[in-house]
Amino acid sequence: MSNSSRNGHLTKKQKSELMDKVQAERERIFNKLNLEQPHKIVQEAESGKDEVDSANDDILRRTELRFATRESLYLKKLLKTLELMETDDYGTCEDCGQNISFTRLKARPTSTMCIGCKEESERDEMQNYHGRISKSLGKSVSFR
Repeated sequence: MSNSSRNGHLTKKQKSELMDKVQAERERIFNKLNLEQPHKIVQEAESGKDEVDSANDDILRRTELRFATRESLYLKKLLKTLELMETDDYGTCEDCGQNISFTRLKARPTSTMCIGCKEESERDEMQNYHGRISKSLGKSVSFR
């Protein structure tokens, strides 16, 4: 089966709608990450705080960093999706090779698996959790 026939389930209008959605989300995340950076620098420059305030600020900074890292990973996923959209492989499940439904792509344009394969992957992930290993944004994380 050729690449173009695999991706034939998406019309040009549908693909354009999905691309617009991914580009808008990319801009939102990019702007959010850029706007938060100066705020953090100003916050770190403040001095004369007592230990409790400093500890609270430290917790807040770590939480912000965790979210910024998560947003950065999501931004990378969006950029990867935009690259994939330039090929005929966008909308094709990376596991089974079947078409990913437009409804699923509209809800989650970064999807790389059809709903059946994703559900199976999540079941496997839950079973692996009991083995103390989980996946997060495509990377394995050990809880040891």
